[in-house]
Formats: sequence, structure tokens, C-alpha cells
Amino acid sequence: MPELHILIFQFFISLISASIIPAQGELVMFALLASGKYTAWLLCCAACGGTLLGVGINWVLGRYLSHFQHAKWFPVKTTYMEKAKLLFDEHGRTALLLAGVPFIGDPITIMAGALKVNFGFYLLTAGLAKCARYGIVWLLYWGIV
Repeated sequence: MPELHILIFQFFISLISASIIPAQGELVMFALLASGKYTAWLLCCAACGGTLLGVGINWVLGRYLSHFQHAKWFPVKTTYMEKAKLLFDEHGRTALLLAGVPFIGDPITIMAGALKVNFGFYLLTAGLAKCARYGIVWLLYWGIV
């Protein structure tokens, strides 16, 4: 398969984009689609695979970093964590649908891990929300959107 290295690259750039590290997996995918050299559905599958792994990493980060919430160096105060828990208990399942929104999606996914949201539900909801971004890129490329 001549495009295997490109699919691996798309997978890893999507993984990085879905984690807390800023990257632009969507732009990379659009550029690869625009080149006309690569199979669109394979690029989209690689992007979604990397995205699901990145979303899972965010949940694990939130889950295990929350053990340190009482340490002085922890970036979020305990009172803010408690307020976030109350808000997430009230609107959490709906908030996971915003995981695909730039800038606010990553904190939502990390907070979901810290608040011990069911991983299966989380991965389905947040993963699909983030993968939808690649679907939109694919539709934009084809001129459907």
C-alpha cells in the first residue's frame, strides 16, 4: 500500500490534535485530500482512529491528574473542581457533545475524566463529536457543505 505512511501520519497528527497539544489535523487532511493522491475514506478512518485514541488519552489524563487536585502546584483550585462537578452533573452529557469545538473541547474531555464519567459513554459521545470535524472536512472537500 503506497499511502500507508501518509495514513500513519494522518493518524498521529489527529491523535495530537485530539489531545491537549494544539495541532491542526483537519488542515493536514484537507491538504492531503486536495492533492488528489490519497483515498479519502482511508484518510478519514485514520483521522478518526487517531482522534479516538487522543480523546481516550485526555480522559485518562483527567482521571489520574485529579488525584493531585489538593497539591499546591495543581493548576485548578478545589473550589473550581467542585463547581465544575456540579455543572457537569447537571449538563455533563450534553457538554460532551461540545468536545469537537476548538478551545473548549479539550478542557471538557479532561474534566470528564476527572469527574469519572463512564468511559464507554464518554468515548462514544466525545469521540464522535471530535470525529465529526473530519467528516465536515471531507464534505467540504467534496463541495457538499
